[in-house]
Amino acid sequence: PVVVNACGAWANELTSMVGCKIPLLAMKHAMVVTEKMEGMHPSLPNVRDHDLSIYLKTQGDAIAIGGYEQNPEFCELDEKFEFGLFNLDWDTFGQNLEGHIQRCPAIESVGIKSTVCGPESFTPDHKPLVGPQPGVHGFFHACGFNSMGMMLGGGIGRELAEWVVTGSADVDLFSFDVARFHRDNLGDPKWVKDRTHESYAKTYAIVFPGDESLAGRTTPSVRKSGVFEETAAAGCVFQNRHGYERPGYFIGGDVAPLEYDYYGAYEEEGAWRLLEESSPASIAKHEENKYERVIEGDLTFGVPESFDAVAEECHACRNGVAVFDQSYFGNFYLEGPEALDAVQKLAGFDVEAKEDGSVTYTTMCNSKGGVEADLTVLRVNEDQFYFSAGGQTCSKDWWWIERNIQDMDCKLRDVSDETTLLSLQGPKSRALLQKLVEDPAQIDDEALEFSHGKKIIVAGHECLVLRLTFVGELGFELHVPSHCASDVYKAVFAAGAELGDGVPVRNAGYKCIDSLSAEKGYRHYHADLSNADTPMEAGIGFTVLPKLKAGVDFIGSGALNKKREEGFQRKLVCLTVEHDEDGSPVIFNGMETIIRNGEVLGLVRSTAYGHSVEKTIAYGYIDKWEGCKKGITNKQLQEEGTTWQIGDRGKVWDATLHIKSVFDPKGERISGIY
Repeated sequence: PVVVNACGAWANELTSMVGCKIPLLAMKHAMVVTEKMEGMHPSLPNVRDHDLSIYLKTQGDAIAIGGYEQNPEFCELDEKFEFGLFNLDWDTFGQNLEGHIQRCPAIESVGIKSTVCGPESFTPDHKPLVGPQPGVHGFFHACGFNSMGMMLGGGIGRELAEWVVTGSADVDLFSFDVARFHRDNLGDPKWVKDRTHESYAKTYAIVFPGDESLAGRTTPSVRKSGVFEETAAAGCVFQNRHGYERPGYFIGGDVAPLEYDYYGAYEEEGAWRLLEESSPASIAKHEENKYERVIEGDLTFGVPESFDAVAEECHACRNGVAVFDQSYFGNFYLEGPEALDAVQKLAGFDVEAKEDGSVTYTTMCNSKGGVEADLTVLRVNEDQFYFSAGGQTCSKDWWWIERNIQDMDCKLRDVSDETTLLSLQGPKSRALLQKLVEDPAQIDDEALEFSHGKKIIVAGHECLVLRLTFVGELGFELHVPSHCASDVYKAVFAAGAELGDGVPVRNAGYKCIDSLSAEKGYRHYHADLSNADTPMEAGIGFTVLPKLKAGVDFIGSGALNKKREEGFQRKLVCLTVEHDEDGSPVIFNGMETIIRNGEVLGLVRSTAYGHSVEKTIAYGYIDKWEGCKKGITNKQLQEEGTTWQIGDRGKVWDATLHIKSVFDPKGERISGIY
């Protein structure tokens, strides 16, 4: 049996019946219709003012007005409340009304015909809750539409039906997937309310690529690394992803996020609208918020203020050692007599042929061949495997594995919260780590090959050390027990100081990773990869082809074999663009057009500025063009005379196609060859 929760503002009640929680809250949302206005008629366009956070639209010979005030009123629905409305609170709506009068002065002198104020459901990121409830088989969601139900209902209905029948939607719905939230946040009412307030208040705000949430950064459920205090003291500008405070970049000084002040919306009065018993009458706005001020420097579609700081981190990684705190990753074991069979069923890569201690990067596909997860798998033995999954997708990845092994004799064990992941990357990373181990030979090429791992005593503490990289350098991941992570972190920097003044050793964050990984062509889920993209289309066919050629079945293998026979109808390409005419970096933000020989074939999916190569890098899928034979091949992409360009906002840049990675295409640095 299948149950779809499409209960809107009442969706929490249905979810509680299966013992779960979802991040959905009801607010009183209003619209006012004026009396007849001179000159108003149905053919006039709707108007939205993003600065004033209001909208105006025609209603016959009148005008309907509404918006998203900064001081919204939450509401709790009585179980007997149905098909009803609330009395409009003009003090709450007054903020919208002031904006309407400013934009359309005639509103001030016209009468009010009617008001509509009812319960509307909102979520912490202003996106719907769609898809299967993690941990409950057969229970799906289609709720939390944030006033967009009429607009999204048809498409969501179609995709949800596909999800129920086949196990996956046809389009990328990760940003709507209910599994995008971490369980700790779901159990924290303060986090849910603060983030939902912020998403409501910023409904009409311009969505800048460098923006960060100010809400929910200090609530009880916020997850932190075992070296959070140390990185904060080093001047880390944190990003909150999946409820985790991960390093974004470093600038020095104290820039830690502060307790949420609701942007001063309840500074004078009105905190009662939050429906919290302990709320004061008013909540003061911070007089100084350095974190907010720093983030505002990145609110641009051009070169952000963080640009130079990130460049320095990239330089350290390419020339010395960068220390990345990647503890936000999801780390878990799959254990049991049928663990190997389960991995073989799920993974595109043939793990059965791998030796104990080997680490494999693999994809996990759905029945249509789309990528549901990409992660690394350490084979401890045939009964135990250790997964490291991207932090943003770890809850989704866990649920995908769990739902597909429910009838097998093996179980998942989560060790994410008790693990701190310190990644040492760069040409001097081995020299640094050798100062911290009992025998330097433990981590030479013979003892620890690339894509292998083992337990080693590091700075006096047993750590799981994996020789891996996501930035294209000689590197080591230290999976450290969180209770001793501070000791190991301090020892790393003490050893780094011994390398000498000429060797840069510094903290680095995810903005640095974004730049370096783009240079190496490493894929990011929900950017370069999704449930609608196959590994072959994404250029990582090596994660499935050995199994397909050997005839080994796994989830999605049938669909992938069919696509191989048909040829690639679409393919991910990598393009680079040189500096702009004035010498400044070209900054893309995604959704730019990809042009081949004057014809638009696709859109940019992910992009970053490559500080090491001093070029802008863009990845995007292109469709097969007219004249293309069976499918897109690398030979056809490189045909003589082919031109490539990227277009954005009326401007077009010449671009260069790269079949191999932009930086170190032979991959020598990963092997320690410099």
